[in-house]
Amino acid sequence: MVCASGSVDALARLDECRTLRLLVLSDISDDFTTLDLLEEARRRRADVAVLVLSGAPTVQHATEAIRRGAEDFVPVPYSEEVLRKEVIRILESAELRDRVEHLRQLVAQTYGFDRIVSESPRMRPIFDRALAASRSDTPVLIFGETGTGKELIARAIHANAARGKRAFVPVNCAALPRDLIESELFGHRRGAFSGALHDHPGLFVAADGGTLFLDEISELSVEAQAKLLRVVQDGEVRPVGGLESRRVDVRIIAASNRTLASMRDGGLRQDLFYRLSVLVIEIPPLRERLDDVPLLVGYFLAGLRERGISRLERLDSDALDVLLQYSFPGNVRELQNMVESMGATLPVTSSSIRAEDVKAWLRRRRARVGSTGGGTPDLPLKLSELEAWAIAEALRRASGNKRLAARLLGISRDTLYRKLREDP
Repeated sequence: MVCASGSVDALARLDECRTLRLLVLSDISDDFTTLDLLEEARRRRADVAVLVLSGAPTVQHATEAIRRGAEDFVPVPYSEEVLRKEVIRILESAELRDRVEHLRQLVAQTYGFDRIVSESPRMRPIFDRALAASRSDTPVLIFGETGTGKELIARAIHANAARGKRAFVPVNCAALPRDLIESELFGHRRGAFSGALHDHPGLFVAADGGTLFLDEISELSVEAQAKLLRVVQDGEVRPVGGLESRRVDVRIIAASNRTLASMRDGGLRQDLFYRLSVLVIEIPPLRERLDDVPLLVGYFLAGLRERGISRLERLDSDALDVLLQYSFPGNVRELQNMVESMGATLPVTSSSIRAEDVKAWLRRRRARVGSTGGGTPDLPLKLSELEAWAIAEALRRASGNKRLAARLLGISRDTLYRKLREDP
């Protein structure tokens, strides 16, 4: 508790005491009026609640105090019990706001853009578009192969948007039972169908005020897409078996592992596609930004150490060379799986991931893929054609970076330049 003798002293103590949560103002007799002091205090410290006590209370005075930012207005005389309850209520509200703000910052740190690990030039336009998306409420359509981080981008957009304090509701459309899709999304009334024993609000209502993330949206049935289009257009949902619609304020971020072209040409109803594709983000696969591999490995290793799972500190350079020759069909998620597998299986005395560790993991990986019927693509047999194919593939994986391509091929950059000049 801090006491002040006048307005100047009160403002000075307000500036000095950063832990102050409540300022109680009674009628003052210096140059400041109570309302002027209230306004100045709120301007300097918006995080401090203000309670006004007045010996000459009027409705106009109370209304003006609330308008200028007072938490409440208590007329004089008052009982100690009334004042005590009012102070407790205000402090509890302030504590709740602090907790909400802490959670908001925690969410922003957990899912913010700084948690998306990349230094690749291929990802810079992705960050720019995602940042632009966080400044508005427009629908977003995200494309990318499985494991590229579509939900991570969606969560970052939501966490940094104005509605970031509200719910982020993810739903995998491919995992929803076909006969329950509409019920899950839009809700149902009791008795609407067999097994509907209670009213169910649905995911749109759960996301009201926040964001609904529809992953693999192209897996929705045509009928569900038609109902989804109506919600996007009208902002209202009608539960299965219900007669009345309910207005909802929901931002939709949708995602698919299909390509933009296939989605445009039939993956979604055209009218729904154009409604959702106001802002499109296409995430490149990991094989097109291999320069991120060392950074990602370091990030995943640091995460293992923080959780006390492993003492691994680095990836050996020869192990990196082996990794850079792999196409990562499972993208970033597969790389994370590899690092966590190393952390769980390598001896506790190991401090680095070696080339033989990576090769052993790749052999197990290929054996699993082979056992499910996977094969290898047909390759040319002539040495000259095979060499040309290898150079082209290396350049593709390195996104045109010749230094990285030469490293993938195991040759010098000068040799690569020479072979490119010789190529007819």
